[in-house]
Amino acid sequence: MKKFLVLASVVMIAACTKDTQAPAPDNSIKAADFFAKYQVKEQTFKGSAALGFTITGEKGTKITFPLHAFKDSITGAEVNIGDVEIKLTEVLSKKDILLSGPMTESNGQLLISGGEIKVTAKLNGAVLIPGDSAIKVEVPQVMKAGDMNLFVQAPRKQADGGNIPPEFQSTWVPAPYAPFGMGPNTYVFSLPAFTWVNCDRFYSDPAPKTTITVSPDFQDSDSISGLQVMIVFKDITTVITLPFNYTLTQFQSYLNSLPIGKEGELVLIGKDENGYIEFGTQHIIIAADMHIDAPIARSSEATVSAFLNTVQ
Repeated sequence: MKKFLVLASVVMIAACTKDTQAPAPDNSIKAADFFAKYQVKEQTFKGSAALGFTITGEKGTKITFPLHAFKDSITGAEVNIGDVEIKLTEVLSKKDILLSGPMTESNGQLLISGGEIKVTAKLNGAVLIPGDSAIKVEVPQVMKAGDMNLFVQAPRKQADGGNIPPEFQSTWVPAPYAPFGMGPNTYVFSLPAFTWVNCDRFYSDPAPKTTITVSPDFQDSDSISGLQVMIVFKDITTVITLPFNYTLTQFQSYLNSLPIGKEGELVLIGKDENGYIEFGTQHIIIAADMHIDAPIARSSEATVSAFLNTVQ
């Protein structure tokens, strides 16, 4: 489970049917420039460990660090002096997840998300861990996804025939006990660790489950790097990545994880050999053992951003 387009190893796929590359259209955009503009930005705050402090993110996440909120990650000693640097990333919509956040699944099982945040803390460059006092977090209910539980990022268990997708070594798992509740417009909980945390619940659907595969249909380039294939579901706050199956040489969903009849948008995005963004999307309805040949082509910023504006 990695951030969008940030892979531990790059998947490079050749389209043997293409002998030449089309020139970049005038309105095309470099992938690096696109993500620099549209990805969720990490925010930085500073506060006194001796006094305690509260931060509020740009999207409304409020975190209160009382006295005794920090310890040194190596020695375990309490940190009670100095200015602590807090970094916060707020992923509070399906568009945010698509561009910037860990996908909403737990060892291949679908999750419904109410919002994800990443919190880290350092003092003079030294990594900190939560101390003895509870750190209160209030996350806005932007996605209006209902009752939730707390999940944290952790190493993935073996899945799909005993293999862990090399690009997705982490997944969401239920957090160790931490008080969790709901205010009128927020999820309220104690931060269990300085890491990614997610207000989530397991998705329950009585429909039969299936596995699907996707093959990119390259329109104008014979190689795409950093390629990701995702599904943004229509009526639930769920966004998933399809890992690349090196045996099938196709992108494949986690085994028997997708409810038959569920609707969503299939999204492909990567960059060509010149760094320009490649993009494709199509509406799908999950069917038993379906395979999709999905077009992907060099695209303009306007084309990609217009699609993103439809993701609610």
